[in-house]
Amino acid sequence: MRATYEDLLRVARRIAVEAAQTKYKNRSEAVDDWKAVVAATANHLRWLRHDLRAARLYGESVGQSDRPLGRLAQAIGAGGDLLATQDAVNARVLDDPTNLTSARAEVAAIALIGADTAMSNTRSRTAERRRLVRMLAALEKLATSDVRRGGLGDLGRLSVGAPAAADDDVSIISRHAARWERAEDTVALDALLTRDLRAATAQVRTICGYVWHLADMVAASSSTELDARQVLDLNVLKQAVRAAEAGALRVAQSWRRRLSDLNGFTGTPSEAAFLELRAALDRVVRPDGRLLEPGALVPGRTAAYRLLDAVDELVWSAEQVGRRQQRAVSALVAQGRLFVPREELIRTDLRYLRPPTETRLLNARWLRTNQPAFFAELTMSLAWSVDHLAVASRFARRLAGTSHEARPARRESSREPAPYLEIPDAAEPGQQPVDLDR
Repeated sequence: MRATYEDLLRVARRIAVEAAQTKYKNRSEAVDDWKAVVAATANHLRWLRHDLRAARLYGESVGQSDRPLGRLAQAIGAGGDLLATQDAVNARVLDDPTNLTSARAEVAAIALIGADTAMSNTRSRTAERRRLVRMLAALEKLATSDVRRGGLGDLGRLSVGAPAAADDDVSIISRHAARWERAEDTVALDALLTRDLRAATAQVRTICGYVWHLADMVAASSSTELDARQVLDLNVLKQAVRAAEAGALRVAQSWRRRLSDLNGFTGTPSEAAFLELRAALDRVVRPDGRLLEPGALVPGRTAAYRLLDAVDELVWSAEQVGRRQQRAVSALVAQGRLFVPREELIRTDLRYLRPPTETRLLNARWLRTNQPAFFAELTMSLAWSVDHLAVASRFARRLAGTSHEARPARRESSREPAPYLEIPDAAEPGQQPVDLDR
C-alpha cells in the first residue's frame, strides 16, 4: 500500500502533538526551528493555491534539524513535496474548492499545534513575538475556514511514487514491482531494440501468470472470508489476466517476423529489476521450491488483503510496461526501423519484385518499411493485452481499496504551483465552526 497525502498529514499532526509536549533549552534553536515550520507551511499552502502572506515577515530558514519543531517542518514539507510531484492528470483535484479548503485548514491546524512551543520560547514585547502573533492570527483564520468538515476527498488519496517500505516478503513484492515499472524511465523509446521489447513481452507474460496464481490462491483459501462481490471481482480479474497473457503470447509470436536487430540478450535496466521481482515472488509462492497450498499461502483475511495489495501493484506495473511497449512500437514503425520479410511485402507492393542488376546481384530477404499495415497483428495484439491489463488493474484496485488518484498515469509533473485561488467564506447562516475532538 502506498502512503497517501492523508497519511502524511496524519503523521505530521502526531509529530506536532509531540513537539507541543517538549521544551527547548535554547530559545534561539526554537526560533530557528519555528522559521523552518513557517517556511514549510507556506510552501505547502502554495501548492494548495493559498498565499500565506504572514510568512513574508520571516527570513530564510537556517535548515533542517532533528529537534521537535525541525521534525515537524520536515513532515509538513513532505506533504508539499507529494503535491509537487503529481502529474497533470491527478493535479486536477487541486481545482476543487471543497478539498482545498479542508486541506488548508488541516495544514494550518497542524502548524498551530507546533506554534505553542514557539510561543513558550519567545519573550513578550519583542519583534519575534509580534511576528508570531500575526502568524497565529493568519493560521487560526485558515484553520477555522473548513466549516463543512467534508474531508479531503480525492485530494487525500493522492499517493507518493512508490509503495510504503516494509520488511515482510509480501510487501517487498510491491516495492520490486514499482521499481520494475520505473526501471526504463531514463531509457529513450527510440533506443530500444526488438530484443528489449521481446524481453518486456516475456516479463509481462510471466507477471500475468503470477498474478493469476495469487488471485486463484486467495479465491481458493477457505479462511479469507470474502463476500460474493469480492469473489466475483477475483474471477473477473483472473479472466482479464488470462486474456492479457494470451495477447502477450501473440505479441511474442509477431516479434519473430518483425525485427530491428539480431537475437541476443537485452541489457535494459528493467531486466535486472524484473529478476529481483521474480525472486521476491518465488520467495512467497514457493519458498522451498514447491508451490504452497492455498491454506499455507493465505492463512487468514489479513494475509489475503496483503496479497491483494501486491496483486494491485503487479497488475498496475504490468499495464504501464505494456503501454510503454505500445509507444516504443509506434516509434519504431514511424521511423522505419523494423524489418519485414520480403515475401510479405511483395504481396502488397509489386515494386519489391525488381529483378537483380549488375550492382545488386541478390535481393534482400528482409526489408525495412514504415507502412503500418504490415504491423497490424503486432499493434492489435499489444492493444488487446494492454486493454485487458487495464481491466484487471481496475478490479485489482477495487479489491485492494486503492483509488485511481494513487496511481499517476503519467509521470510528467509541471513542478510549478497552480495560480492562487482565493476561496470565499463557505459559512452559511446558522452554520458555525465546530471544534472536533481529535
